[in-house]
Amino acid sequence: MAGTFFFGYGFGTFWVLLNLYLRELGLPESQIGRLLSAQSVGMLATALLAAYLLKRTSFRTMLTGAVVLSTLAYTGLSVLTETWGLLAAGFFAGAGFAVHHVVAAPFFMQNSSPRERIYLFGLSWALEVVASVIAIALGGLLAEYLGDRLDSPLLGLRITLLVATGLVCLALIPYSLLKKSGERRQETKEKGHGGGPRLIFKLALPSFLVGCGAGLIIPFLNLYFRDRFSVPTDGIGWIFAVAQALTAVGYLVGPAIANRIGMIRTVVAAELLSIPFFLTLAFTMSFPVAIVAFWFRGALMNMNHPVASNFAMEVVGKDRQAITNSILMMAWNGAWMISTQVGGILIENHGFALPILITVGLYFSSSLIYLYFFHNYEDRLGLRTRSSP
Repeated sequence: MAGTFFFGYGFGTFWVLLNLYLRELGLPESQIGRLLSAQSVGMLATALLAAYLLKRTSFRTMLTGAVVLSTLAYTGLSVLTETWGLLAAGFFAGAGFAVHHVVAAPFFMQNSSPRERIYLFGLSWALEVVASVIAIALGGLLAEYLGDRLDSPLLGLRITLLVATGLVCLALIPYSLLKKSGERRQETKEKGHGGGPRLIFKLALPSFLVGCGAGLIIPFLNLYFRDRFSVPTDGIGWIFAVAQALTAVGYLVGPAIANRIGMIRTVVAAELLSIPFFLTLAFTMSFPVAIVAFWFRGALMNMNHPVASNFAMEVVGKDRQAITNSILMMAWNGAWMISTQVGGILIENHGFALPILITVGLYFSSSLIYLYFFHNYEDRLGLRTRSSP
């Protein structure tokens, strides 16, 4: 959990400030979109390899390797100015993120009881978000302060990103302390509920659609506030910090809701309820209304992530958890990789409303497909009984 915190701090800082830094370097939205897509390519290229290596090495080796790779990549993103160097650093940043997250879900599944798992997934996601909240709040203030003192917004952002990189590196300490006796993937004859290609496809398709929608607009929401409402860097940092705080609450509340109404209903309801807030963002010219819509959209849409992740790990069984987690990551990030490029072009030429409306359509389709595929799985497999207190 300590390693998750440090990782979350670094990710949160780069999530909010990286494209502002890239804008200060003089890159347009289309090039920023290509760089963000490079991170998705890194995740996509590494996810299956991480699942393969996890069967042959220890959790400790994989997690420390992810930290080293991410530290080097974040350093490159912070100091390089040439496009090719930034693209390479973005690729390896995505690779480090993929290794960390592919390993995390199987680690939790093999070190917790069935009743603990849904809460453990929620706690882990919430802890990462809390770290991001701190990073966003402090990062925005630090970048603004240093930019004023040094009379260079670019230099202020660069130093802030390097500070975040140093904190990511601190995750090496807790991960290197994992005990050997408990870190290696345990082989078992238990096959869970299976996990053939058809089931994995059914899990991956909704994730792919959500990734398509998210990539169109989510990476550009800080630019949305800056361009539409002229919000300064420190103001954007605080807006995103509150959004992340509400998301952390959602991660903790989601498992409790899932225990009452079921995991599938929780996932579908959260996605559908986020749509009105997306529509508000598309059309409002009121700054306070946009902030509230942004906060509630994020809390609702992200509430389902730990629940959906736990559901996927439960239905496929231990022998296919890593490969399933990899494919789900590939589906989401493969879609993100394509749609971030499209999103940057759409925003340059048509503004923010059009990509938001396309995102709404994709989220709605994903919700209906997820409900159609899995509406009876929990009762059929006894998962609701297992997760109830």
